[in-house]
Amino acid sequence: MASGLYNGLVFRTPLEARWAAFFDLAGWRYWTNPAPVGDWQPDFKVEFECGHSECGPTHTLLVSVLPANSLASFEGHPCLAHSYGVKGSNGRWLADGGAAFGNGPHATHWEISHGAGGGIEKVDFRVHNAVQLWEEAGKRLG
Repeated sequence: MASGLYNGLVFRTPLEARWAAFFDLAGWRYWTNPAPVGDWQPDFKVEFECGHSECGPTHTLLVSVLPANSLASFEGHPCLAHSYGVKGSNGRWLADGGAAFGNGPHATHWEISHGAGGGIEKVDFRVHNAVQLWEEAGKRLG
């Protein structure tokens, strides 16, 4: 499998590198290869701002990246077993949810609490110009 280069960092795949570039462009903080959760090894931990009065200042996701064009490709993947929160082996909350990120903003999915409710979200719910940023992210790879 080919590696990807972005901002002087080597990622396992070009798709992971492109998501890292996207996160930078969108103003999301990210960490690569966070600690495993059971038998699941997320590719990223991401944090993005939330201005809702009933939320904290940010939301956090543990993300798996797969070369997928739809949510169906993630069927049975452990990232989808962590709706509304991810707990570590010590019982502490690690993230607001697990997330599936595929071949672009159209192929993303997570479920988190937000405000008095929450539910299913995609990147374009949080990033209004996601398609343009995705295109720009592709141009920034080494």
